[in-house]
Amino acid sequence: MKILDRLIGKELVWPFLFGVAAFTSIFFAGQNLLKLTSQVLQGMPVITAVELVALSLPSVIVYTLPMAALLAVLVGFSRLSNDREVIALYASGITLYRAMVPVAALGIVVTILSFALTEFAVPGSNRASQAVQARALREQISTKKPFVVIDQKTNSTVYVRGGLDAKTRTMRDVTITRYNDDIPVMVFHADTARWLGSTWKGEYDWALYDGEMYNLSPRGAVSASFQGLQAEPIKLGQTPESIARYQRGPEEMSFRELRRSIADLARGGVPPDQLLDFEVELYNKLAIPFAALIFALIGAPLAIRPARGGTSVGIGLSVLIIFMYWFLWHFTTALAMQGSIPPAVGAFSADVLGLILGIVLLARTAK
Repeated sequence: MKILDRLIGKELVWPFLFGVAAFTSIFFAGQNLLKLTSQVLQGMPVITAVELVALSLPSVIVYTLPMAALLAVLVGFSRLSNDREVIALYASGITLYRAMVPVAALGIVVTILSFALTEFAVPGSNRASQAVQARALREQISTKKPFVVIDQKTNSTVYVRGGLDAKTRTMRDVTITRYNDDIPVMVFHADTARWLGSTWKGEYDWALYDGEMYNLSPRGAVSASFQGLQAEPIKLGQTPESIARYQRGPEEMSFRELRRSIADLARGGVPPDQLLDFEVELYNKLAIPFAALIFALIGAPLAIRPARGGTSVGIGLSVLIIFMYWFLWHFTTALAMQGSIPPAVGAFSADVLGLILGIVLLARTAK
C-alpha cells in the first residue's frame, strides 16, 4: 500500500505547487497589483513596493492553498482515470476509499499549513505592511475597519467600530470601557471621539460627541445620555498617532488574540450586535483553512470519470467549484455580520455543505 500512496502522492505534488503559484499570482494581481502600480507612480520607491508584495503574500496564500489542493486532486485523479489506472486499482481489490487516504492526508496537511499561516504569519505581515505603506506615503494610517486598543495607562479597552480618520484625528463609533482590578466600572459610547491635546500628567483628552455613559456600580448600572460635546473630556493614554500605529483589526490578530479581544469587549459591556464582525472573522480563521480538506474530498470523485480530460478540464472544474464555494461563503458571512444567522453558521455553512457534497459524491463513485 505504500507504493499506492507514493503513486497518488506524486500525481498530487506538482499540480499542487502549480496551483499555489497560479492562484496566488491571479489573486495578487486582482487585489494588489493595480494599487501598488499607482503608488509607485506617485513616488513610492520600487524597493518598498517589492517589500509590500512580500508582506502581502501570506494573507493571499491562505486563500490559495485550498484552491491549489482542489486543483491537485482534480488534475491528479483525472490523469489516473484517463490512463485507466483507477480501473487497475479496482481490479486489484483496492477500493476508492483506500485510494482517498493520500488525498485526505493532503487536505489535512494543507489545512494545518493554512491555519499556521493565519495564526503566526498573517497578523504580523499585515501590521508590517500597513506600517511600511504609511511610512512610504508619509501619512498616518487611516482605516474604516473596526479595531481594538488596550490602554494600559488608564486601564481601559477602546473598541473603535467605525475606524480612525488620521487627518481629523477622530475615531468613529467608539466604546471605551474602564476597569478596576479587571472589573468594568464605567462604559462610554459615542458616535465620534476627537483628540483635544495632552495634559501635564502625560494623558490625553478626547472629546466624546453624541452618546451615552454607564456607571456600573454594584447596586446596578446608571446611564446618562449626552448630545454634542461631553461636559468632561475623557482621558486616555493614547494619541491619534499611537492609535494609528498600534490599531489592530481582525486580520491583524491571531485566533487566540481575537478571541481574547472579543471576551474583553463583551465583559466590558459592548453589546453583542456590535461584536458580530469580530466573531464572524474569528470563525473564518478556522473555516477558510478547513476548506482545503473539503475541496480535496470533492475533487477526487469528480475527477474519476470516463470522459477524456486533463489539466485544462481540471482547471475549469476548479474555477467552477471555487466560484460556487466563495459565492456561498460570502453570502452566509454577510448574513452573519447582519445578525440574520449565528456567526459560526455563517462562517462554516459553505464548509458543511461542501463536506456533505463530498461524502455523497464519494459514496456514489465508490459503488
